[in-house]
Amino acid sequence: MPEQSFSSSPSWDPSSRTPIRDLEDDLDIGHNPQSTLAGSSHGPVPQDQVAIQYNLLDPRLLNARLKVIVNGGTFDGKGVVATIESVKGRLSIRYESYKKPTTLNPEWVTPEYPNSTRSNGLLFVIKGDHCGKYVRWIHHRYEGGGEVAILNLAVVKRAVGSAESLTGEQLELDKFHLCVCDESKEDRRLGSSLVDGLRLEARKTWAK
Repeated sequence: MPEQSFSSSPSWDPSSRTPIRDLEDDLDIGHNPQSTLAGSSHGPVPQDQVAIQYNLLDPRLLNARLKVIVNGGTFDGKGVVATIESVKGRLSIRYESYKKPTTLNPEWVTPEYPNSTRSNGLLFVIKGDHCGKYVRWIHHRYEGGGEVAILNLAVVKRAVGSAESLTGEQLELDKFHLCVCDESKEDRRLGSSLVDGLRLEARKTWAK
């Protein structure tokens, strides 16, 4: 996915009504962070809280296939593969149900975060300066007296019709900046083997 200089602020207007049948008309790239959440009687929601709740509605996530957990409506902690799409010029979180695209209420959606200490699958950076980059886990370390795990990650390049490759860039992020991606078993195997050398080198370094 090419780098773009979009803001990482949320893109859904929390003041909008969000019935599922009309949700495409209620998810808008234009937003008012001080608006009240639908159904809330507690006044305006702080901008940082809105950003946490709706961080998947970011233009830098367009077309990424992400694993998410859905709670709400007929969903009870169901894991699905969702895609961030632009519908009528507005951002939506969509997934296919019986081959029919369905729009999810963003209030119901939580990213599936990776295992901080071991993750062989493809990951996607969903917020911050590096939002929009594909990465794979190399190693981890702890901060805050061992309470916070920081993942060491290799940035990878993905393109249709081409093998995945390393860019040479490495990042350090906590798991809440990341979401697990959907990928085939073969892509997972090949991608994991791509960073095997980096993982081995990291283990040797940490063992010293």
